[in-house]
Amino acid sequence: MLQCLKDTHSMMGLTLTQIGVFLATGILLTIVVSLVFSNDWQRTAELQSQASSFANLLGDVENSFFERTFRFLFARKEYPYVAQISTDYLVLSAPGSWQHNLTVTYRLLLSPWIWFPSQNWTTGADLHAYLNQTCGHWGTEQDAIPIENFTSLFEEYNSSAAFFALHPLEILMNDPVYVEKVTIFYQHHKQQDFLFIYQI
Repeated sequence: MLQCLKDTHSMMGLTLTQIGVFLATGILLTIVVSLVFSNDWQRTAELQSQASSFANLLGDVENSFFERTFRFLFARKEYPYVAQISTDYLVLSAPGSWQHNLTVTYRLLLSPWIWFPSQNWTTGADLHAYLNQTCGHWGTEQDAIPIENFTSLFEEYNSSAAFFALHPLEILMNDPVYVEKVTIFYQHHKQQDFLFIYQI
């Protein structure tokens, strides 16, 4: 070993202890990095699962043949996470490692009508009652609303969609989200389905 230490042209002097320290450091770094990335991967997978479950519920409610309401509660996790919904996207985000946020963006296949605090109704029953109060018709198959009232209602839907496209609604994670299909009948048995999303 002494001959190796005196040779300044070809070999670097390493003892068994130094080699052992290098190996131990490499193993520890590998374990730490794999745990951190594994934790981030798991959180991302859980966020994707939550987003997929909610989007599937929207599709199921939309495809039903009659008006119905479902209640959805986002799962509680040991870490905080945020959910925001717009007319086109559902975005879930949670803190990751090294001050990095994990974000999952899920494209919605349909545009829900997100409840606006200034609206005169929240649920489908509220909307039918509001229509009866304002135009004298319930908006049901037996009592359709006139076309001008439907046009006004649809304009309100479009303005709400434009607002929430730019300002997504942050969901209160401890409260359930209600997803409701509402059908409004107008002028000679024409109909329009709306998908309401609200929290009470």
